[in-house]
Amino acid sequence: MLRNLILFLLLSCNLQAQVFTVKGKTQSGFTKEAIPFASVYWKKAGYGITSDSLGHFNIVASKVINDTLVISYIGFEDAKYPFNQKAFNDSSFWVVELSTLKTSGDVVVKSKFSKGLRWWKNIVAHKIENDPYKYGQYACEVYNKLELDLNNANKESFNNIKLLKPFSFLLDNIDSITESKPFLPIFITESLSDLFIKNKPYKSREIIKAAQTNGIKNESILQFIGGVHQKINVYQNQIKLFGKEFISPFSDIANKYYYFKGVDTQVINNEKYFHLYFKPLREGENCFVGDCWIHSTSWALQKVTVNIPASADVNFINRMTIIQEFKKLPSGSWIFAKDKAIIDVSPLKKDKLTFIARKTTTYSKHNLNAEEIETELAQNKKNEVVIVLEDAREKNNSFWESNRHEALSTNEKKVFKMIDTLKTIPLFKKYAATAEFLIDGYKKLGKIEIGPWTKWVSGNPYEGFRLRFDIGTTEKFNKYLRINAYAAYGFKDAMWKGKLAFNYKFPKSKGWSVGASYTNDLDNGRIRFSEDDATIDNVFNQLLRRKGIPIKFINYKEKKVIVTKEFESGFTVAATLHQTDYDALDPLPRRRFFARNQKEALINTEALLRFRYAPGEKKISNHRKNIRIRGNDPIYELRIGKGFDGLMNGGYQYLKYNVSMWHKFRIPRWGQISYNLYGGRILSKDSLPFPLLEVHPGNEFYTYNRNGFNLMNRFENFSDKYIGFEVEHNLEKKLINLIPFMRKNKVRQFWNIKGVWGDLNTKNRAYNKIEFGDYQLRTLRGYTYLEFGTGFDNIFKFFRIDFVWRRNIPILNPRLYQPVQNFGVFGSLRIQF
Repeated sequence: MLRNLILFLLLSCNLQAQVFTVKGKTQSGFTKEAIPFASVYWKKAGYGITSDSLGHFNIVASKVINDTLVISYIGFEDAKYPFNQKAFNDSSFWVVELSTLKTSGDVVVKSKFSKGLRWWKNIVAHKIENDPYKYGQYACEVYNKLELDLNNANKESFNNIKLLKPFSFLLDNIDSITESKPFLPIFITESLSDLFIKNKPYKSREIIKAAQTNGIKNESILQFIGGVHQKINVYQNQIKLFGKEFISPFSDIANKYYYFKGVDTQVINNEKYFHLYFKPLREGENCFVGDCWIHSTSWALQKVTVNIPASADVNFINRMTIIQEFKKLPSGSWIFAKDKAIIDVSPLKKDKLTFIARKTTTYSKHNLNAEEIETELAQNKKNEVVIVLEDAREKNNSFWESNRHEALSTNEKKVFKMIDTLKTIPLFKKYAATAEFLIDGYKKLGKIEIGPWTKWVSGNPYEGFRLRFDIGTTEKFNKYLRINAYAAYGFKDAMWKGKLAFNYKFPKSKGWSVGASYTNDLDNGRIRFSEDDATIDNVFNQLLRRKGIPIKFINYKEKKVIVTKEFESGFTVAATLHQTDYDALDPLPRRRFFARNQKEALINTEALLRFRYAPGEKKISNHRKNIRIRGNDPIYELRIGKGFDGLMNGGYQYLKYNVSMWHKFRIPRWGQISYNLYGGRILSKDSLPFPLLEVHPGNEFYTYNRNGFNLMNRFENFSDKYIGFEVEHNLEKKLINLIPFMRKNKVRQFWNIKGVWGDLNTKNRAYNKIEFGDYQLRTLRGYTYLEFGTGFDNIFKFFRIDFVWRRNIPILNPRLYQPVQNFGVFGSLRIQF
């Protein structure tokens, strides 16, 4: 009896010893976020469990020698992992990933009593009290982290691409925790800031008190990247991403765009939550695929995950996931806790090398409706202000380890060391410089730079073959002073042309700058002698010029001085004094036709005041130029010019006024509208030659010009009083989606209309010999010139085609020198999301 008992106990121990478990974690292969409450089960053994709220699971191993572990979660295709009992190591930890979104296969049941639809209605009914933006004002500490990874990076891809092969050693830093596609982190930046927000009217003030960056030293870029705070609110009816409008799954009308499915109920931290899944009802519409967890008592969102489906109208984005988490305050109200956005960007094909950007923002130390918030925001000169403290970049590692809201991962820690390594590799420096030269056009050589290369070689009927060479100083010469010049030579006219200029930004002057220049050159297609106008003195534009239209040039010599003051509010004032000596070339009337007081010279001296107000506009500055990113607020501009007879040999006295307003806005679910309204008047007791009048901007290229009239020739119409407008409505895919087979492509549709009313007084008509002579200068004579068109945008992601019609106005004496085209087809190239 005792022997049998001993044998039974030994057998029991042996059987117990053979029972082992599989431990692991369920997570998204794209976001690396834990997937809570996923189903984990054995396909053949037929039993399973559910992962916990952190995604962890511990399942008894299958007794079948060869089985498959299946992970299932709503909204994803099932992930399957082979299992061999004999080869399994009991001490291993499995990280199992769900990577492929499931956008089809569920049966849509239209029922008034759908559980998912009922949950959605309760969320919408309680939006007002649960929306974190309901607070009049609040403050918090914000931690931002931005990482850029190279995806699909492996030895094979690096070795197959000759340019990347020398850097294959960097793959030693690849994350090898999972069996998914490896990625290589190449850039990271982080910041810690205090954020102050006020709603109605909206104001924000962010003070960046600590920042770490790699490779970016420009403060404006740091403000643009590091200072991006909460912008997406899933409680809103529409969400704007990459300039496109998406219908929120919690919009008041989301039931017309989404299918909702109630999945299950879970208890988390002793509170009950509902799990809701949603996806678009129709392909091709800008909606999301995702899920959320809903607090059962307040109907507030505790966590929501939204994914952009492949059929959405966004370019270069293979996939994007946005995760928002909210936390409940002791008062019972809900506030932002964490935002995470992961974007897979593919400039080429999605199976090639792609980039993954990961932006994480966490919020802590919330402060609601405090008096100090109002005090901070009162210092704002404009609605949104980002300030970088002087010692922000001087924080050491111990500071970051103590103040980060989240610890860095193993990969993130490697990035800092990796970037420093890349900077020391001569070949990497060469690649970076070459790419910058090709894209930017300029090549830096220490204290000087040359370029742009696109203007080195060109040609036209007057100069024949033209060579040009530009040189300028860089920030290594002087941080505040830029000197630049160019020399050009035409082999047909055997004439030298050129320019010499400087601009100086006063240090610590809060926006003051001064500049001066001397130019002796052809206008090269400029309309108002502005640096922003497109010109034909480059290697490409002559190839795109429309046939049958004579090229017209004005040779000008200009001396100019300009003083500018930019205010933090977005207000800019610029004062300019310039003297310009004009001489038009055939077929335009030469300056001898405008001789006065026995002078053949056409010399004008003008003082100009320019006022510009652009609230909400962001600016990225480098040593050479400012890149302005327009916001959604209107931009206003006023120009007042005064001509002086007798000052610096000027021969004309007049007063000019010009006003304009530009604005763009979205119409919910109907795309975006942009418009420009402008008008002006030129007052003078004496008659003025045509270069001093308003030259309505024409276009003589096959490429579409948004700021000009595309079927009007250059120097075709002149006015001394005028009112004009430009309107474009981009419908995006609103109408195209009505055609079923067009829903999967990303072609967009638009329509536009442009017009200008103008006239010349009798003296100016006679002085300029309007509609007489070999080449006809014209006036609108009180008529309105109209162009209207439509077309398709985003063809193959890059191309736009415009069909434009012109409404003719009466012409007294038509001549061949001014051919009129009533219809035209124009193309253009644009890089856009």
